[in-house]
Amino acid sequence: MRRHAYALAALIAGGLAGAALVYFGFERPALEAAQASIQRYEDDLTALRERHDKVNARAAALEGQLLVEESTRRGLETTLREVQAELGRARDTLAFYEQLMPPGPDGAISIRALDIEPEGPHLKYRMLLMRSGRNDKPFEGELQFVAKGRLNGEPAEQTLLPPLAAGKEGADAGGQGNEGAPLAIEFSEFQRSSGLLGLPAGFVPESVTVNVLEGRSVRVSRSVELPVQR
Repeated sequence: MRRHAYALAALIAGGLAGAALVYFGFERPALEAAQASIQRYEDDLTALRERHDKVNARAAALEGQLLVEESTRRGLETTLREVQAELGRARDTLAFYEQLMPPGPDGAISIRALDIEPEGPHLKYRMLLMRSGRNDKPFEGELQFVAKGRLNGEPAEQTLLPPLAAGKEGADAGGQGNEGAPLAIEFSEFQRSSGLLGLPAGFVPESVTVNVLEGRSVRVSRSVELPVQR
């Protein structure tokens, strides 16, 4: 009986030893190789994650830089438009004050601004007259409007008269526009004048010359081209 027990124990021990030899000889190297592969994969994954984080950080930085540059560009464009608008206003102001600076010797008459345009069957005019220097006596004279154009299709020249009294204002301004008569003017420093000019039937004006008369002498003239009427 004991002999059988010893034989069974020896058989079991031999089986365990054989299993151990099989594990250590074949299974363990394979398991270690698998664990090494897993470790390499984990290391590679960690490296990829770090690279991904760096790329994301770089992309975020570039996006932020682009936003800043876009904001800067828009700010510069807005500033440029504001400067251009301010420059335009400054030019307009300069032109206005240049008109108010009377050139020439004391007493010289100038037409500093003149605008004439069609208005219905008439011409509407606006003008600014100036007199340079200091003057003891007001200037007294008349405005004469001479138009060139076509009368019934033929070249013609017409002296235009105001059908209505012309309105004006100025420093020491005086004089009244009489119905159907040349417009009398009287001023010391400047005078703004505006009104209507009658057109003869069939006459199409192409240009108008304004003469400032003192007696029979022309002190100053200025012409305006009119838009072509079809």
